[in-house]
Amino acid sequence: MADHQTFAGIDIGGTNIKYGLTDLKGQVLFKEQRPTMAEKGPEPLLHLIGNIGERLLLHAAEEDLEIRWLGVGTPGTVDFKSGRITGMTPNIVGWKGTGIGEFLRERLNIPVWVDNDVNAVALAEHRFGAGAGFSSLVCVAVGTGVGGGIILNNKLWRGANYAAGELGHISIDPNGPPCGCGNKGCVEAYCSSSAIIARCLDRLKRGMTPAFEEIMAGDPDGLTIKKLFQAARQKDEIAVEVIAETARYLAIGLAGVVNLLNPELVVVGGGVADGGAGFVETVAQELRPRVCDSAAEKLRIVKASLGNNAGFIGAGILGEER
Repeated sequence: MADHQTFAGIDIGGTNIKYGLTDLKGQVLFKEQRPTMAEKGPEPLLHLIGNIGERLLLHAAEEDLEIRWLGVGTPGTVDFKSGRITGMTPNIVGWKGTGIGEFLRERLNIPVWVDNDVNAVALAEHRFGAGAGFSSLVCVAVGTGVGGGIILNNKLWRGANYAAGELGHISIDPNGPPCGCGNKGCVEAYCSSSAIIARCLDRLKRGMTPAFEEIMAGDPDGLTIKKLFQAARQKDEIAVEVIAETARYLAIGLAGVVNLLNPELVVVGGGVADGGAGFVETVAQELRPRVCDSAAEKLRIVKASLGNNAGFIGAGILGEER
């Protein structure tokens, strides 16, 4: 008999799939990642996830670890009972309608639980991370897309049709740029990594700064979020301006959510938040003046603490939420 109960989780991102095993305290025992390769379509992606599930089960068996279920976090609205994608997935074309849960249960012969990826992040941060000890929080992840998860009275709030928490698709400008969801002026249309890079490149067309000249080595197509934040840490004016602008857009979207739910905590995570350069602090500065005094009184805005591991850690504990 296996010696240690272990959580197994898979976090499907728009760019990479992160997966791993954790113990009952949220400590990572094993982790890896692979490119999502979403451009190849849903069928190859589904089989890749099946291979990853087998990889986790094999590693657990080799280490004499007990896995009771597999949890999967994925972009999009997910019917938690069946594990089927039922809503929009702007960053993985054709993913809607995919029955991840059924496919993995048949292939792996273990219980499988599937939920929205940022719901999984919210669970992890609430249980093991920045939200530990708080009964209500809003978690927002800013990266390839912008997603959210909501914890109310120590429970994940999924909504009437499992669609709660889509913070990235709150429209903050009805005349703004088109969003992948079909609306205009959504938070994601301003705050996703691709949107941030596009705004920065637009400014750089008017004149390249010394910091970007050095960092990009004359290749404007090579700009990444990591390089942009590197320039901001060097006090590059354009980089600092773009990051502050992004923080303001995110705060505008969050303000309505905070006024509606009055949470104790806002947790900001994802690849953009991980860039540093004062991003989360700027979000806090921009958010507080936009929130009602009573809602702001006990509000804390903090950076997520589990980093890239949060998604698969949270996915691993989905079986406890059933």
